Parts: sequence; structure tokens; C-alpha cells
Amino acid sequence: MFLSLTAIRLATALIPAKRIRRKVRDRLMSAARDRRLRRLVPAVFRRYAAHEAECRAKLERGERLRVAFLVCDASMFSAEPVFLKMRDDARFECFIAVVPRVSRGEAFLRETYAKTIGTLLPRYGEAVRPLYNPATKKCERLDGRADIVFTSILYEDQAPGGFTVERISRYALTAVISYGYGGLFKSNVRTTIFLPNIILAWRYMLSNRPTYDEWLRRNPLLGRTAAVCGYAKMDRYARTAQEAAASPWTRKRILICPHHSIETDTDGLRLSSFLRFADFFLRLPELRPDVDFIFRPHPLLFPRLRTAKWWGEKRTAEYERKMKSFPNVEFQRGGDYFRTFAESDALIHDCGSFLAEYFYTGKPQCYLLADPAVAEREFLPFGKKLLDASYKAANEDGILAFIDGAASGIEPPAAKEARGRAAREVCVNHPDAAAAVVRTVVDGIQNGGGHD
Repeated sequence: MFLSLTAIRLATALIPAKRIRRKVRDRLMSAARDRRLRRLVPAVFRRYAAHEAECRAKLERGERLRVAFLVCDASMFSAEPVFLKMRDDARFECFIAVVPRVSRGEAFLRETYAKTIGTLLPRYGEAVRPLYNPATKKCERLDGRADIVFTSILYEDQAPGGFTVERISRYALTAVISYGYGGLFKSNVRTTIFLPNIILAWRYMLSNRPTYDEWLRRNPLLGRTAAVCGYAKMDRYARTAQEAAASPWTRKRILICPHHSIETDTDGLRLSSFLRFADFFLRLPELRPDVDFIFRPHPLLFPRLRTAKWWGEKRTAEYERKMKSFPNVEFQRGGDYFRTFAESDALIHDCGSFLAEYFYTGKPQCYLLADPAVAEREFLPFGKKLLDASYKAANEDGILAFIDGAASGIEPPAAKEARGRAAREVCVNHPDAAAAVVRTVVDGIQNGGGHD
């Protein structure tokens, strides 16, 4: 497969027009991927049938099933509530396997790996098992050390080759939980639902029924593995919200979260309105000095801005310095955002998962649609439904109207009711979606199925 993809890249590199080159390359790579999957699917699911039988036998003997939670970035550990749930279940022996994220260069790898271990080790101690040695650049395998492996690594090139779902399927059942709230964007049905790490999973946990129906209609192969469990990642938010409520804040707090998708010549998501509103964001703290703003850009936005193609290092650093200089601005750089959600009054953004995730708070959000074509171009019907239940702004006046209105608690009852209806579709099994995930796994082992 590697040679095939390399040959495609080399052959298509000769096409001079970038857009045509990308289109031809994507078509050829999709065909190569589909050929590979047709070959692998029967073999992988025969393996799963054998693994299910082994797991049933272990449970019948009173033995615990070894469950590994594969993590390459702490911010992508969506299965954390499932880990906590299974850790307290006598049927399972759980650990967190930390591997490097290899798709964004050596500096990013080292920084992300150290940050992930630094985040998880204080929480879970010996349950965290770093598998990578940055000095030797060697990574231990999980072969033979787990009966079940949970992963949120959707792309095969994000982690070392030994941690693809196909490779793991040789010795364990694989359960995939997406790192973000899926089912909102057309890119999901163009790309995501055909990824080998999803197609070859033993179980694929989905957040809601509309997404399940849409994705199975687009790719019937998911019918053998997909299950609606809810979005387990947000289970922890319920506890965080209770803790935040015990320490109420007096000034209005508004989150500003710009997305990183400033590229326009791409087949991926194109959501970002940051370049249009960047200067306005710098004026906003002075325009509304009675408001505390939390500026939290997507972790990839400023690294992208620093490149020569966009702002470069000097202009980007100056923007950061200016934003940090305001006394009513907190500049957040990644990390856990649940507390930030819980201690905010409203959200202004143009992001992906945050559109769905902020419905768990019950608070108003304003989605920035600088380009009127974005909604139709990027969003699936379920995503449009969430947009319709949110406030939207296309210009500076719209943002200020949201801050002075809904973000200040001044909004019509119909808007709150629409937000509540959308939340009921979004927040499936909340605040214990992890329990639904565990039931799905146990039922799959005990009853079999999900394979030819």
C-alpha cells in the first residue's frame, strides 16, 4: 500500500495545475484505498470473530479483559470517561498507552508527546504507559498486551505504523471513538467515513441517531460496526459545571474561538473567518471593557499564521502580544477547555466540534459566517440544524449585537427553546454516555456479530 501511494504521488507530481493535480491524486488514492479495504475487510472481521470468542472465554473463567486506551494527544482523549468507567469495573484491567503523533514534524511530535504525558501522568499515575522513547525514536508495540484497544486516531499516518486499526486487529478488538463531535460537516461523508481506521474497526461509536442514519446511507459498510452511544467525551463536563457553579463569577465572560481553516485552496474544511475579523477582535476588548474575553484560538491557527504563506513570525507575534496586553483578555493556548466552557456566559466562534459541544452548556453561542456560502458548502443537515438553533453573525455589528443581547441574557424565549430542542438531539445519554459505550462493547463480546 505504501508503495502504491508513493507511486501515485510521484506520478501526479508531474501535473502542473495544482487543483487538477490534487483532484487526480485524491481519486487515484481513493481507488487504491478501496482496493485495499476490499482485500482486508473479510480477513479483519474473521480475526474479530476469534477475538470475541477469546474474550468470552476469559470472562466465563472470571478473568479480566485487558483494555488499552491509545492516545497520541491529550486533547484527543475522547474516551477518557470510558477509561474511568471501565477502570472501576471488575471485568476490566485498563491502561493508557501513549504514542507519538508523527504527522506534523519532529518539533510538534516532541512537544505534543511531552504535553500528553505531563497531562495524563499526574491524573492516572501507573495506569499511563509511555510507549515512545524520544532519544532513540523507538516505540514499543501493544501486541499481546491488550484484548480491547480504544482509539481516537482516525488517520493511519497520525501515529506509528504499528498502531493502525488493521495492525491492532491482529491481536485485539478495536473500538473507535472520534476525537471530535462528528456528523456536522460534508467532509465527514466525503472522507471520514471511508477511512481505513474506521472501516476496519470492530466497533465505531457515534454521537447521535441522525449521524448514524446519514453515514450508513453514504457507506453501508458501517452497518456492521456503528453504534449510537452518545459523545462520551462530554460526560466529564457535568462534574466540571457543578464545580464551576459553586464559585460564581460576577463579570460577563465570553469565549472567542477562531478556527484554523484559513486555507481556501483545499478540499477539507473551510470554516475560518479569522482573517476577516482579526483586527476587530483586537478592538473588541476596548469596545466592551465591562466584558472579560477568553481568546482561545484553535491550536493549529497560530502555527499556520506564523508560516511565510500567511502572516509570518513577526506579525503573528505582534498580534499575540497586543491581544495579551488587554486587562480584560485571557489568551488560552490549548489544554482542557471544560472549565472554560463552564465558567463562560457565551461563545463566539467558527469551529467544528465546539458547535455541538457548547450545546451541553445550555448557553448561547454565535457562529461566525463571514461567507454566506459556508453553511451550504460545508454543513450536513444535522449541522445546519445546530446552526439554526444558534445565533449567527456575518459582520462586526452582528457580533456586538450578540454580546449586548443574548450573551447578556437578553434573548427571546423562542431562541432558548430552539437551543433546548437541539441539545436533546446532541446530548445523547448525557451525562453517562460512557456507560452506553461499555454496554456496546460487552454486548458485542457476549453476543458476537459485527462481522461476516
